[in-house]
Amino acid sequence: MLECYEIQYAALKQALFWRSNGALFSSKLTVLYWTGPLKGIEYLPSLVTSTLQVLQLELDLMDNPNMLDVFCKTIPLRSPSLRALEFSFPPADNDTQAVSELVLIRLPSHCMTGELFTTLSRLPQLQDLSSSQHPYYLCTDGGDIMETLPKGKIENDEEASRDLPFRSLRKIDIPDSDFMMAETLRRGIPLLKLIDLTWGSFDGHTITFMESLHRTCPNLEEISIFVNDGLPFQAIRSLLKCPALVKIVSAGSFDMNLEDIVTIATNRSSWKSITLPSVKPVSYHALIPFAQNCPDLYELQLTLDSRLGVPDLDAFTTNIRFLSLASLHIIKSWELTPDFKLALFLSKICPNPIKNISYGGS
Repeated sequence: MLECYEIQYAALKQALFWRSNGALFSSKLTVLYWTGPLKGIEYLPSLVTSTLQVLQLELDLMDNPNMLDVFCKTIPLRSPSLRALEFSFPPADNDTQAVSELVLIRLPSHCMTGELFTTLSRLPQLQDLSSSQHPYYLCTDGGDIMETLPKGKIENDEEASRDLPFRSLRKIDIPDSDFMMAETLRRGIPLLKLIDLTWGSFDGHTITFMESLHRTCPNLEEISIFVNDGLPFQAIRSLLKCPALVKIVSAGSFDMNLEDIVTIATNRSSWKSITLPSVKPVSYHALIPFAQNCPDLYELQLTLDSRLGVPDLDAFTTNIRFLSLASLHIIKSWELTPDFKLALFLSKICPNPIKNISYGGS
């Protein structure tokens, strides 16, 4: 019984033969991956079963786009159970009716246009939207996609939410393009169900968008950002207004001092993961407020330097220690390995065995 099948152009005739003889293609086929030139793809719909849930297309854009348009319209009609679509080309079909049940879409970031943005925003069940500058990143294992597919449909019973753009969207992963975020900001679109955002910006949209998140994404829990180094702390301060946020991961450094880091640690006790490099290192006193205030924190990455100070925990009247920390990474630390004083401090503040404690670059 076949659940996942890959077809390359060279094997197309053989695949058609198998299909015509009822071999290898069972009624349980759920994942289909096509790679190769567009020539011959008109035969591919005959290989699709009604149980297909994941379709991955890696195509040569130099081929006939009209044939591609026909294909895009045909596949969803033959497979009403289709829930996930990955493709390496700009879609030619803007009719959302045929793909209204899609819950996951992955596409190259260069495909995202204003027209496509509008098209995607109308998909009532779309929960997971990802993009990349590298189309071949899309060639992930079909079985893995099946594992990560959102379970069930999103019910939009509230009358007011039925006509909202992206009304079911829970996850956005667009690390190398801020077009969608810029459009969302420009159009004032609320993403009421969004809980997980991975986003990259290297121009003027960054701070403006971060300042709007607590209004546009009131249920946001996790954010990963790819930004230029040296952004002001006000951008992080804006994120602290998001009431449900428990995870911040940044691939760029912020202009923060020890007081700013204390502000983050004491903002809420529900932090679970913090990765926030700073332009300049701060002292190891930055760990104290996280240990005091965040019992569920399991991952922490900061830019620290022991030459700026290592606290003496014996001077505190209360027992200060991390309760759940499993990973501690000291970014751009002066020391490659801790000296005795630092090692003693870490052993006291992290009494439970930490799976990963490391030093070095971000």
